[in-house]
Order: sequence, then structure tokens, then C-alpha cells
Amino acid sequence: MARVLPFTALLASLDRSLEEPGDAASRGNAAPRPAHVRPLLEAANPSAELRRMRDAGTLLKDARPALYVVELHGPAGMFSGPPVRYLLCALTPDAVPPLEHDPYRPRAWEVEPAVTLVADDHGALRALLAEAAERGISVWKGQYDGAPVSLLRIEPSPVSKRLQAVLDEAPMRPLAALSDRRQTLAAVVPLSEPGLELCPIHRALKGVETFQEETFLTLVSAYARVTELDAPLTTPQGMVAARERLATLVPGQHAVLLVLPGGRGRILRFRQGLDLAHLKGAPRSPTLRSLDLALLNALVLRTVLGIQEPEASGHPQVYPVHGLEALVQGVESGTFQAGFALNPPPVWEVRAVMEAQATLPPRTLRVEPRVPAGLLFLDPEV
Repeated sequence: MARVLPFTALLASLDRSLEEPGDAASRGNAAPRPAHVRPLLEAANPSAELRRMRDAGTLLKDARPALYVVELHGPAGMFSGPPVRYLLCALTPDAVPPLEHDPYRPRAWEVEPAVTLVADDHGALRALLAEAAERGISVWKGQYDGAPVSLLRIEPSPVSKRLQAVLDEAPMRPLAALSDRRQTLAAVVPLSEPGLELCPIHRALKGVETFQEETFLTLVSAYARVTELDAPLTTPQGMVAARERLATLVPGQHAVLLVLPGGRGRILRFRQGLDLAHLKGAPRSPTLRSLDLALLNALVLRTVLGIQEPEASGHPQVYPVHGLEALVQGVESGTFQAGFALNPPPVWEVRAVMEAQATLPPRTLRVEPRVPAGLLFLDPEV
């Protein structure tokens, strides 16, 4: 089990508003980088630069170790419902392995908080975070990316001890690589948070000679029912309809959205009862074989198109894409031949993977909203 610990924080002087995150969405579950953090992370040695800033008095050092709670609202602010609460803490090097193969590796483990998912089936951690936030000391309140953000300090107290006790027993998995030599700054969030969104990372094809549309649709029909969409994906109505068609499946069924040039789309609904165990590229774990991305990799990319190891990070022909709009735009512009959009992974599916101690393919999901880097830092000397 992971050990969650209070930590000595280094705090920057923040304006009331953090600037826009820029290209943060392209980096998966990396913490979004406000403008004041980018020079630090772009330094040759971010950890050494953090020490220099601390020694120069640019950063304020907290008096003693503590835990922190970050409250994040959606783009609609206070009208978007209850905030999502993250616990900022230190994770020890002997923490559990990341949830995904080849996870995002931060440039500085003291600066970019590693998003860590916690199974919270009965809502105990969610309730404790809400209680801690009510009693916490306000450190900073402002705006980030158009939404309110609050940072609260949790003094050593019975509440902080209860938080640590719950997390000592709860299954948790980070979505970023952890340091194997020192503590990692982590942003722990329960899966029971109603405002937490698990977003899929789609796949796009480039330079695949075996992809010929008519031939592909004929071959893939052996594994999936192919349904044409009525409205083009290049229109708002078509985009809404595609998302609804993809999301409203009979329980137990799986499907992906094939994105083609000209705004054309096809729903590929995988046939039930397929025996994946004999396929070379199928995961050995029955839990992983039920994932939409695993079916896409094993049946469509490996078997139909003959792509070798499509799940490998940095693949020259298979590209992860964040957001359906970006995927459609990439296909329309000719950057990609075609794309495959996926449904968000259900919470129960992620929970099952955690329970089975399995590992997801690289870049399976990301979470929203994410904690921006730079609210505080972990002192590298402690």
C-alpha cells in the first residue's frame, strides 16, 4: 500500500488569477502549467532551480509538514455543482505502481502533482475531504482557466490522522510515474467524487498502408456491426448525435466511433461472445479484455489492420488524441487518415482494474478537472 504523508511545502506568491494552461491538455495527466511554473519546469534541472528559488527567498517555506486540500470547480464556476476535492500530500517511493503502462514522467516530482485515483466505494474519503475542507485554513483563492480554485491547509489534527488512516487501507493507483528515490508530490482524488470526469484518450492513424476504407469496413464487419451516422461530424449537431449514439449502448456492449474524412462517421459495435483469449494481441487478463481500448487494439488495429504493438507508446502509426473535436479536425486536415473515438471508461471498470492489480494500456484516460502545478511545491531537501 502507498504511504500518504504530510510534507513541507514551498509556497509562491500567487496573483488572484492563474494564467491559461496553454498546451497542458496534450500532456495527458500532467498537471497544467500556469505561466509562473513554466520557467521552473523548463530549466535544465528543475529540482536544483527549486532549491535556488527557495534559498533566494522567492518561495515561502511552511513552518511544519501538513496536508492540503484543493477545491476545483468546473468552467461554470459555483453553478457547476459541488467542487472536486484533491488531497495534496507526499507519496513514499514504495507506493503502488502506476495505473497505466508507460505513465507520464514529470520533469520534477516536487512540482507537478501526480494524480492518484483512490477506490472509495462507500464515500468515506470523499466525506473526510469535505470535513477537512470545512476546517482547513485558507491559503489561496483565485481563478484558473475560468474556474474558481481554493487551496486549504490541513493542520495536524484528528481529521488529518483519519485521512491518513483511510488512505493506508484504500486501493490507490497514480496516473503518473513516481520517484523511486524520494517523495513525490501527489494529488489524491476519490473515484466517488461526482464532479470528477474520466476522459478517454482517442486513437488516430497515420501512414497505415493497410487502411483502405472499403476493405477495412468489409473485414471489420466480422467482429463488429457497422452503423453509419446520419449527420456529419463537422457540424455541432453531428458531434452531439455521435456522442449520444456511442454512449447509449446496451449494458455489456462495447463500441468505438470510426472518424473518416469529410466528416463521415461509423459506429463499430463489437459483437458479443467474441473469443479474445486466442488472439495474440489480446490482454491475458479477462478484466482488461473487457475494455474498449483493449478491443480496439486487439481486434481492429492488430487483427484487421495488422499493426504491430499498437498500444506501444510513441508508435509511428497510432497516435493518442485528446478530445473528439481535435480528432475530427486532425482527420479533416489530412494530418490523420482516420480516427477511433472511445467512450469514457466507466468508474466501475477502472475500479475493477485496480482490484485486479492490472495495468491499463498507455494513455487510456485522463481526469478533469486537474490540479494546476504551482499552487505549492514539495521542498526537495526534506
